[in-house]
Amino acid sequence: MVNNIIVIDDDVGTALFFKICLEDEGHQVSIYNDPNSLLEEFEPGIYDLLITDIRMPRINGFELASRIRIMDSKIRICLATAFEEYYQSIIKSYSDLSFNCIIRKPINKDSFLEIVQSRLSEPA
Repeated sequence: MVNNIIVIDDDVGTALFFKICLEDEGHQVSIYNDPNSLLEEFEPGIYDLLITDIRMPRINGFELASRIRIMDSKIRICLATAFEEYYQSIIKSYSDLSFNCIIRKPINKDSFLEIVQSRLSEPA
């Protein structure tokens, strides 16, 4: 099954790695490096999954995911981070949202795809 996925990471290399891994599996992938651009261009009802880095300039991944979730309540969300302490401290600020998909960077292709596939198989 082809899924439409958004990947956002301010690190271009990471965003491209995720995109290539997902496209190799047949998914349609849009990548962004700036949260504001994504918010301006986002259209609800099109995407199955948002994969967002947590630590980005201007808007962190939690804030971005919260805003996207308001626009599209059915989109699944995975958060990606290389900073465990940052994740633990900020998740308390967004305790009203369910973020049960965490991608810890760095990650290899197989582990990444396993996490994504698991999230996509869950109900929206």
